[in-house]
Amino acid sequence: MTVPPPSSGPRNAALDGLRGIAALSVALGHCVVQVTGLPLWATSMRDFPSMPAADIGMRVLSALFPSDAAVMVFFVLSGHVLWGSFQRKQLGFFADLPDYACSRVYRLFPLAIVSALPLGLLSSAPAAELVRNMLLLSNSLNGVLWSLQVEVVASLALFALWGITRGNRRGLLLGLLLGFAATPFFRGHGNVVFFPAFVLGASISSIPPRLWNRWWITGTGIAVLIFTNVVLGHGGITRCFEMAGATVLVGAVANGRIPILSMRVPLFLGAISYPFYLTHFIGMSAADHLLVLLPAAPSLVMIAGIAIVSVAVTIPVAWLLHVFVENPVLRARPRLRW
Repeated sequence: MTVPPPSSGPRNAALDGLRGIAALSVALGHCVVQVTGLPLWATSMRDFPSMPAADIGMRVLSALFPSDAAVMVFFVLSGHVLWGSFQRKQLGFFADLPDYACSRVYRLFPLAIVSALPLGLLSSAPAAELVRNMLLLSNSLNGVLWSLQVEVVASLALFALWGITRGNRRGLLLGLLLGFAATPFFRGHGNVVFFPAFVLGASISSIPPRLWNRWWITGTGIAVLIFTNVVLGHGGITRCFEMAGATVLVGAVANGRIPILSMRVPLFLGAISYPFYLTHFIGMSAADHLLVLLPAAPSLVMIAGIAIVSVAVTIPVAWLLHVFVENPVLRARPRLRW
């Protein structure tokens, strides 16, 4: 989950709406996997000949709630917003590094710490393991923390890339090529594998705006983003296609091509997206009881029930954390310089 810092420049509300829809998509994707299981999630089109028709239909339907693709959107979106902030403020790497690092700490860690506490109580986790999860050194208690571990490292690496290139397009392209070239040597290391997504997000502002005005490009990018994992499976080359699709989507939204994301519901989800993303496990714990109450119900009914219960439980929790933890912490953040 990406959580870029507030900027002093004009804010694109639709990007907040996109962040909210992506967070909801991750939650709904988890609900689907909870019912269908990881074996079905791991299938692709090449497995269809040996699968029952019902499983094929469920696998294709699950693509409409693409949790993996939504996380890729988070990464690209974070790279775009952070890079735009660097450009507006013309940050210097050495002069502004303390303040930037401070902003990342205040943005990412307080909610991670608070949300880990109920997990520690529910799982009776050892104190040492609870602290490791609070500090994003482990994701053993909350699986979604892996993306925040990537966010911490990649956002600092992106700032270093800014310090080296100062926004130069050739330097940005070189950084992207080096990022992709390093990927085969660091498989399993998300900090490296997903860093090109941040660089692609940073490159959006360098692409001529007229490109984003073509609806067929936007439509193709969204289709690639959503359905690539059904066609090719998860991991490997699939990530490259998802990065490209996410870049097209974020670029289109950044240039005002999907105004529906500026409506009230997406904006509300965007405001609470970070605590919602971290605490959906609470809603899932409440919804797990449906699996016991509806053991013989059709899969679609169970998915719908778990989704409704988990989202309904998580939204007020996320809103409380947004109002009483996230906002006060951000307002209290100090400004640092050497």
